[in-house]
Amino acid sequence: MSDIHQCPTCNARAKRIIDPQNGEPRLKALQDDEAAAKILQLKKMLEKEKQRNEQLKARLAALE
Repeated sequence: MSDIHQCPTCNARAKRIIDPQNGEPRLKALQDDEAAAKILQLKKMLEKEKQRNEQLKARLAALE
């Protein structure tokens, strides 16, 4: 998963990155398209898990 934080100065969603020049961590604001892509990825994962859960329930019912 991504390392999502809330910016202490503006309360925006941000991800932590390492500054290549000095190696210190800093926050980079998330763009709306990045957030939308992450939400879509999570929705797909949730749907797969729901299908897997239904398959396991059916298999358990068949074994009983």
